[in-house]
Amino acid sequence: MILLQLRANFGKLHGTLTLHEGLNELCLPNEAGKSTWSAFLLAMLYGIDTRERATRENQNLPAKERYRPWDGSSMEGAIDLIWNGRAITIERRSQGRTPMGAFRAYETESGTPVPELTAENCGRTLCGAERSVFERTAFVRQLGMAVSSDAQLEQRLSALVTTGEEGPSASALEKKLRDLKNKYTYRTGLLPRLQARRDELQAQLSALRAAQAEAMELSAACAGAEAARSRLQDLRARIERAQAARRRAGLTELQERETALAARCAALAEQTAGLPDEQMLQLLARSLEDAAERLQTAQLDAAIGVKLPEKPEDLPGFAGCGPDEAAQRARDVQVQWNVLHAVRVPKKLPILLPCAAAMLAGAGLCFVSLPIGLAVAGAGLAAVVLSLVLLRRKAVQAERAAEQAEDLLRPFGTDDPAALSGLAARQGEARTQWQQARQAAERQQRLLQGAVLSRQEELNDRIGAVARFAPGTQGLPAARSALRNARQLQEAAAAANRELESLHRQIAAMADIVGDAPADAAPDEEALRYDPADISRRLEQADETLASLRARLAHKRGQISAQGDAVRIEAELEQLGRRIADAEEANAAVELASEALRRADETLRARFSPQITAEAGHILAELTENKYPRVLLEPDMHLSVREADGQVMRPAAAMSCGTADQMYLALRLAMCRRLLPPDAPMVLDDALVNFDPARTRAALRVLREEPRQILLFTCRPLTQEEE
Repeated sequence: MILLQLRANFGKLHGTLTLHEGLNELCLPNEAGKSTWSAFLLAMLYGIDTRERATRENQNLPAKERYRPWDGSSMEGAIDLIWNGRAITIERRSQGRTPMGAFRAYETESGTPVPELTAENCGRTLCGAERSVFERTAFVRQLGMAVSSDAQLEQRLSALVTTGEEGPSASALEKKLRDLKNKYTYRTGLLPRLQARRDELQAQLSALRAAQAEAMELSAACAGAEAARSRLQDLRARIERAQAARRRAGLTELQERETALAARCAALAEQTAGLPDEQMLQLLARSLEDAAERLQTAQLDAAIGVKLPEKPEDLPGFAGCGPDEAAQRARDVQVQWNVLHAVRVPKKLPILLPCAAAMLAGAGLCFVSLPIGLAVAGAGLAAVVLSLVLLRRKAVQAERAAEQAEDLLRPFGTDDPAALSGLAARQGEARTQWQQARQAAERQQRLLQGAVLSRQEELNDRIGAVARFAPGTQGLPAARSALRNARQLQEAAAAANRELESLHRQIAAMADIVGDAPADAAPDEEALRYDPADISRRLEQADETLASLRARLAHKRGQISAQGDAVRIEAELEQLGRRIADAEEANAAVELASEALRRADETLRARFSPQITAEAGHILAELTENKYPRVLLEPDMHLSVREADGQVMRPAAAMSCGTADQMYLALRLAMCRRLLPPDAPMVLDDALVNFDPARTRAALRVLREEPRQILLFTCRPLTQEEE
């Protein structure tokens, strides 16, 4: 197949790309659509997977969204090519919501349809390989030189060492065996389901047997509960008979009490016939107690009475004096004090001065006439002596009068005679107030005595009222006793009547209770020792227990019926045992087949790997100028190389980016030569971006020697590097 022209309305592309045989070096700048043209060619050959979802591998943008035309038009395209000597055009356009969903293949000149090509087999027919094989061999994306494992690729590789016909790959067979093993051993596989069913049946059988045993226990418990209830019913009937006998005896006793109580009521009625009624007795008792209380209060008041005021203490000097007497005594004392107070001591100077003058004159006369002078001086001296004696006598009299005046005022407790009038007035006023208070107290005592007599007469009237129905009653205690006895008689009569009425009702109620009970029921003291309420409660509990046991028994029998027949379950368990044994045997056979497949796959890989690695080593030697002539391909498609003179194999991950790309380019070219038809195109999207100039020139030489058409997209002119 030779691609001639690509016409695309795909993503940012809206134009034409013309190609020729051999190596097509397509140097386009960044954002010119190199990767988009590659994706367009793949979509035209194999279509767009509409089931693709956003993943990390596609950068969360599936192809149907990534390559939606930027101008909003419908996604479509066409390719003109030569296939088996025929000029053919293939077209794909969107249909409904399916991008590139409509396919058409026809001869370019005549428009005659090419039925060999369909939307499903177009890529496989033209390129000779499935999409996964084509992508892992002849289709190199940008920065996607490495090769990953794939079942279709394994089929192709296996065909190299077998008959040449593609059969199922080892991984596909391994997957089938794994699926088959999962059918036996996975959680939902045959063995777990059979084992789960076996466990379920065993549990069901165990539960059924346990339920049958429990049903037998419940049946026995029901029988025991029925017997216990029957015994309690018999005991309750016995108690009821004993109670009926006791009630009949009680009715007879009540009737006898009724007869005696009726006689007592009649006797009390005779005794209370002459008594006032209850209300009058209460009124008499209340008035009697009120009169007695008033008399007692009056007597207490009279006893306590009004105390006569005590005679006030007389003032000093006025003992026993009334108002007039006190005033007269004060006047008399004042007169006597004035007389005594009038006594004075004469002054010495007026008396002694003449005597002294006479003495001086006598002394002076002595110079004139001594006798006369002495006589005058003697007379003057005698006068002086006499004057002194007289003055002394007057002084003594004055002192005695002063003492008598003090003695006169001392009994009154004062030294001021003017205060005697005030003391006399006070003495008279105190004696007057005492006399007035005494007269008032005597009048109050006479009033209290009159009140006592009045209350006594009132009490005698109340006692006389009591004596009218209780002759011979005298005095307050007897009246109280008579009233108390009368009230007690009336209360006793009323109580007896009430008791008689209550007894009538009891007899009527007891008669209703006794009803038609047999009169010959014998007393049963032993039965009466039981508590009827306790027996009834126990009987209710027995009924509840029996009902619960019967319900549980019915439920358990229903469970047993729902769980099925034990014989059928045992038969099914036996059948399941055989099926489990068969499944385990089949699972063992699958495990043996898986082991045999693994050994066969290792043998096949050991046979096809040398062919691919030899071819890849030859190509890598050309690309690296014989530096790395030896290549080792691991089963997981990982590559390792060894230098020409080296001893150690180095994995691609340990090499530089350029060398690793050259290793995988050599592997892809080797697989294209071995696995794809010689006219299958090869697409390289910036595959040589990490190559240095020397190895770029070597790669271009190798690519030109390839017999197939190659589309080499690049962002730099590789031919200039080659020159």
